[in-house]
Amino acid sequence: MGKPNCDEYVQGVVSPYVSYSKQSVKKESWKSVLNAINFHQTEIWKNHGETQADFTINGRIYSKKDIPTIKDEWCNSITAENNTIRFVNGEYYKYKDENGKTHIFACQNDRVSQPYSDQVTGRQDDKSRKIATFWNLLSHDGTYLNSYYSMDEQEKMLNDAGVKEGFFTVEAGDKKQEYYFSHSRGNGSAGVAVRKFEYDANYEMLTGRGSTLFDKYNVGDVFKFGGKEYVLNEDRKFDIPYGEDIFDIEFPKMKG
Repeated sequence: MGKPNCDEYVQGVVSPYVSYSKQSVKKESWKSVLNAINFHQTEIWKNHGETQADFTINGRIYSKKDIPTIKDEWCNSITAENNTIRFVNGEYYKYKDENGKTHIFACQNDRVSQPYSDQVTGRQDDKSRKIATFWNLLSHDGTYLNSYYSMDEQEKMLNDAGVKEGFFTVEAGDKKQEYYFSHSRGNGSAGVAVRKFEYDANYEMLTGRGSTLFDKYNVGDVFKFGGKEYVLNEDRKFDIPYGEDIFDIEFPKMKG
């Protein structure tokens, strides 16, 4: 019988059990062990393979105190491609903060979190949790993003990931949401990551149906959207190209 693979699972109790220390496990084998712990917890639990002190994987016992950290080279950078941030289930990710510390994440069940191997070994980190929550909120809904993150924090993480201004997408497994990256500021700001359906509704109001919001202004008054000038026409509308930052708006001064 060949040597068992740590990514394979034997149903039921496997005997005899052999205990492995950190030193006795080959360097390249730890990745398979960590993948099992981080991405196949259900199979381990089904086989009663976790205790307070150790994991049992394919009949091999691994002490939790010996579980190493995820290596940088196993991780993908959190980087936008075609203005899409994509987290794939069963993959590791990393992010280096402003202090030079690297935070490691795992994507499982359509969510980004600290790896389970780090959680059970006491390596939890509040900043890592906050970064992971940011991407989870974006991939699932984004409704409460402004309640937990300042605009500066949001812009920094999006910029660090290479997200460009305009429309962008965040995916985690099968979860997916589309946004507009706005640079609006001040009272009443829609925020940095505006959900696309909200952008579309506001764009239709500005360019299609018009709004009583502009009734107090005169035809010909000049507004700025995204730093560019647009004139209020007779229908109280604007000829603004789709994709302009319509939330970054400067109103003209009211005439006395």
